[in-house]
Amino acid sequence: MNRRLEVCTFNISDFKQSIKHNISRIELCANKSVGGVTPSQEDIQYAVSKDVPIYPIIRPREGNFIYNNNEIKEMINSISFCKEIGCRGIVFGILDEKNNIDISKCKDLIKESEGLSLTFHMAFDLTNDPFSSMEKIIDLGFHRILTAGQKNSAEDGITLINNLANKSNSRISIMPGSKLRSSNINMFLDNNLISEYHSSCYINNKFSEIELKRLIKKIFN
Repeated sequence: MNRRLEVCTFNISDFKQSIKHNISRIELCANKSVGGVTPSQEDIQYAVSKDVPIYPIIRPREGNFIYNNNEIKEMINSISFCKEIGCRGIVFGILDEKNNIDISKCKDLIKESEGLSLTFHMAFDLTNDPFSSMEKIIDLGFHRILTAGQKNSAEDGITLINNLANKSNSRISIMPGSKLRSSNINMFLDNNLISEYHSSCYINNKFSEIELKRLIKKIFN
């Protein structure tokens, strides 16, 4: 199995520490306190200049994942910039007022994203029917879903995560995230339908290079 570790970084300091190690890619974010928003163009440009695939989050503000037309235009402009400077993928999620997948607005962003790898982020965990939502995300053409199994942590959501992976039957990657650490990664390594893992490697509210090394050892050794 070709396992991949995605490290989520919220500032350039975390980013610099992460890329010293054998990781698969970076989800580039800003503002950890609100769960991540679109990083600055300067930070994206700097990250792309290094030898690691960069997937910026496309989230123009904190709060819910229901976006008006002006916000959609801003997100499209962000995607256009990311694509132009050489990002390998992007991360986004859009819901409607009933917390269903907003298919129309997702299509607007996907149209701008040709050639990029697409992750539907943890907005997924707010949807009412995760299995129906997964099918819609597959039909839209996303490559993976980042999820904590609709719980506060991937560990707590493992039952749904495993069920989604089994139901997907490799049509899309189900990538566990949220409080995923070396202390609990083993519970996901047994499922052969899960091959991607997402972690910020934060310990006591601070990025831990030691924790990253431990994760790498467990995933790849």
